[in-house]
Amino acid sequence: MKRLLLLLHALLALTLVPAVDAQPESAYYGVSIGEFAYSDLAFGQTFNDSVGSWRLMLGYQLLEHFALEGSYGETSTVRDTASGSLPGSPELGIETEIDNFLTFRVLGTLPFDNGLSLMAGFGFFVFEQDIILSVNGVPDLSGEVGNDRGRPAYYVGAQYDWDRVALRLGYEKFDFDGAASAEEVALSFFYKL
Repeated sequence: MKRLLLLLHALLALTLVPAVDAQPESAYYGVSIGEFAYSDLAFGQTFNDSVGSWRLMLGYQLLEHFALEGSYGETSTVRDTASGSLPGSPELGIETEIDNFLTFRVLGTLPFDNGLSLMAGFGFFVFEQDIILSVNGVPDLSGEVGNDRGRPAYYVGAQYDWDRVALRLGYEKFDFDGAASAEEVALSFFYKL
């Protein structure tokens, strides 16, 4: 947790320090809401669910085609059940929520004269995840999973810029450890400093 706060403070400091020859609108912050699709394999069954997510975003446009971004957010609770293929097989369930979801990315941008920009990036994410596995509706196993060393994430998006604000539609693929995977489609609103 201390590493997460340290990284968040470093990103905040980066947005407040002016860069050499930087444009006045180089730093930006915003909010993102999206749909988070999660898939996991447990007890030989695949569990899938899509839930809402939110993030607070900080960014710094270092060059015309290069930016750094960081975000902090959470997801709603993922819930799914699956039954075995044999008659009388127990119903297995999963409930999980991703908290303290911190991402950092390097972003390449391709701006056009009409205000539209295309972007792609690579980064990493760290997270805390509470998981409850149940059998026939009765909680059986529970625990907390976390990853403080970072896992890779891949990003593409399209953004439209006005004078002081921007609106972006983005897609991000998260590479979790093991059998879990996730992706997010999000709409972000930014204010440029």
